[in-house]
Amino acid sequence: MSERILILDDEASVLHVLETHLTDLGHECRSTTQPAEALELLRQEKFSLLISDLRMPEMSGLEVVDHAKQLDPDLAVVIVTALVEVNTAIDAMREGVDDYLLKPFNLSDIEKSTSRALEKRKFLLESRSYEEKLESRLDKATVDLERVNTELRTTKQYLEDLLDSTLDSIISTNRSGAIEFANQGAAAMLGYDTPEFTQMPVERLFGGGEEEFLAILNKLEIEHSIQNYKTDLVRKDESTVPVNITLSYSLDSNGEMASVLAICKDITEQKRLELELKELSIKDSLTGLYNQRHFFDRLSSEIERAQRQRHALSMLLFDVDKFKEYNDSRGHLAGDQVLGTVGKIIREGTRDYVDTGCRYGGDEFTVILPEADEAQAHRIADRMRRNFENHSFDDLTLSIGLTTMESGMSIDDFIQETDRRMYEAKRNGGNRVCTESCLSAEEASQPRPRMGESSPK
Repeated sequence: MSERILILDDEASVLHVLETHLTDLGHECRSTTQPAEALELLRQEKFSLLISDLRMPEMSGLEVVDHAKQLDPDLAVVIVTALVEVNTAIDAMREGVDDYLLKPFNLSDIEKSTSRALEKRKFLLESRSYEEKLESRLDKATVDLERVNTELRTTKQYLEDLLDSTLDSIISTNRSGAIEFANQGAAAMLGYDTPEFTQMPVERLFGGGEEEFLAILNKLEIEHSIQNYKTDLVRKDESTVPVNITLSYSLDSNGEMASVLAICKDITEQKRLELELKELSIKDSLTGLYNQRHFFDRLSSEIERAQRQRHALSMLLFDVDKFKEYNDSRGHLAGDQVLGTVGKIIREGTRDYVDTGCRYGGDEFTVILPEADEAQAHRIADRMRRNFENHSFDDLTLSIGLTTMESGMSIDDFIQETDRRMYEAKRNGGNRVCTESCLSAEEASQPRPRMGESSPK
């Protein structure tokens, strides 16, 4: 599908390459070396994607992104830069950047980043359209129900039959919060028999209890209706269900709030799809591990948690020895099999929901090990090294750098030190785990002496 793309870079040669390649892919491209001209184009024309350099003389890429997002919040953005700065990358993602691509890059990289950014934009627009249609339907349902409530007060059974025809949960309460009516949808959603709702305090159904319900009443008195109120309702078995609620109220003859009507839509599936989409955006499809972007986010949060809770934090950085020669001689499919195997070894050798394995780039991998000191991390790393060696991919082995976080270490220091130890392992022949000093494969497989014991001869 053709999309309109604006390309901003202070290097004319980069603009030419990107514009030519993306045009060949069927997109309509405009390009400029001037940030001011780019912003003017965004004011006058509609674009789906902005590809911008990070560092430019007149204005930084992040400033351009900030102005561009004010002009068009739905604009997809890909940043291209030669700088490898963790904080800059984090700032870019906070500004709404969809991808962060390092120079030098190949055309397949920009093609993938462009495709991902445009697909994400398409999904968000479709999701918003769906929500707007849903809101319209809920608005119409609310109006219809209020009309029926007014016109057919003497035909309560008719109204109840009508409300029971929907799968949504519909509940009405009196001013004090006692439930006066609940449809079959509410019974199915929350696990109660319909008679059990009668005079039940509605606050029992809200995760925030009485405090949450009182806050809803106060808001209703000000706004008269509430749309898209997202919360968790509590089932009879004390499990919860995420819902999107539309609330309104009716008045008594004195003009005071008489009852509150809530229409609750189960959004479990929607939240599952949102989570699945998020997982896809931070996962490497080949290895099933998290990607580099997620690595920086997770490492930053784990460092903060380790410092706050005063527990150990270790990190491993892998490199596959002689991978390039293997990949060149055996082909990319064989190389992909090797990388997939490394990913499988990392997933099987780490703790679910605790450790984080990531594909750092190419044939490099990293593992974040919360609450693991150096001895524990070394056992994990060496077990992975031996497991990979047992797969017998010719003479391919792993070189592993291991660092345990020290007081005063920054995130850059942590990564650079682990990277240095990984390359130290490679310089010493590979197939080893390197901490302060590098051990041979035979030494690494020997039991590590306890403090106070002498090493075996």
